[in-house]
Amino acid sequence: MRASRLLRGVVVLTASLYVASIVGAILLLRFVGERWWPSAAGLYLPRLPFLLPLPILALALAALKLYRQLWTQVAAGLLVLFPLMGLAIHWPTARKADAPVVRLLSYNVDSGSLGYPGVLEEVDRFSPDIAFFQEVGGPVDSLAQPLKARYSTVIQTGQFMMATRYRVASETNPEKVLYNGRARSPRFTQYRIETPLGPIAFYNIHPISPRAGLYTLRIGGLRHKLLAGHWLTSFDSSTLMSETGLREAQVHEFTQAAARETLPVVIAGDTNLPGLSVILNENLSGYQDGFASAGQGFGYTFPTGKAWMRIDRVFATATLKFVGFQVGRSTASDHQCVVADLQAR
Repeated sequence: MRASRLLRGVVVLTASLYVASIVGAILLLRFVGERWWPSAAGLYLPRLPFLLPLPILALALAALKLYRQLWTQVAAGLLVLFPLMGLAIHWPTARKADAPVVRLLSYNVDSGSLGYPGVLEEVDRFSPDIAFFQEVGGPVDSLAQPLKARYSTVIQTGQFMMATRYRVASETNPEKVLYNGRARSPRFTQYRIETPLGPIAFYNIHPISPRAGLYTLRIGGLRHKLLAGHWLTSFDSSTLMSETGLREAQVHEFTQAAARETLPVVIAGDTNLPGLSVILNENLSGYQDGFASAGQGFGYTFPTGKAWMRIDRVFATATLKFVGFQVGRSTASDHQCVVADLQAR
């Protein structure tokens, strides 16, 4: 009897600690995030493994007839699925039948490493009015020329390309950002486009990736370093934190530029900012997130095939309304495209 009571106590305690650990992870990512290298790296890790203890603990509670404690596992599941993994469930968004809709596609095309035919297939499938591309490279003409057959205006600036059916009033390429004593690219470009919804300031963005910093952490074995307690130091984290600081400077630069606009604003691209990111919430919380407003499911866009992050995003000011949001399904890039339908509010 005593052993049974002890077992029940251990299971109840473990179930409660499981919920507490999920809450702790959410708070750490949301409020510390990029400010500390372990949580900065953690932002880019899969979050599905947080669900692994749930069925085991739920079965243990049920087997011991601790039915009243099953609420802990319900709470754990909801916490993992919604705030941690970013699940979105919406009723279909009502559209004004007699009002125009502008469709925007945004796509990181991975320098054309897998060729551009699949990219163009996605363009044809979604038929956007405006298409943004980031990380354009390689045989650029094999993307630009077919786009010119489909759109009246195609503009390429560095890694960015934009195609649209509408008149482009202006394109602005910003000055470089000073970071750690060096002039660095702000990694965005701005267009003022005359749309059926009126003139809109569009920002095509791609702040720096954390890839090099995360790779540096893996050198020598990340698991070994964690077990050795190196998360308490800045060991091997300088590249990650330097990239993080530059990414924050780039995000701050385009959000400050957008804040000075007198027109409605749409910001789209590969943000390299996963859910719960401090940089994301501090700089872009004043904008509507297209997926959070009108998307369904998890909306993961990277990496293709086994996606676990939503980093490709579309934002808009409150004068516009998202009436649809989709994520692509092509294997033409290591990212999926995102497609947003907008109407005037």
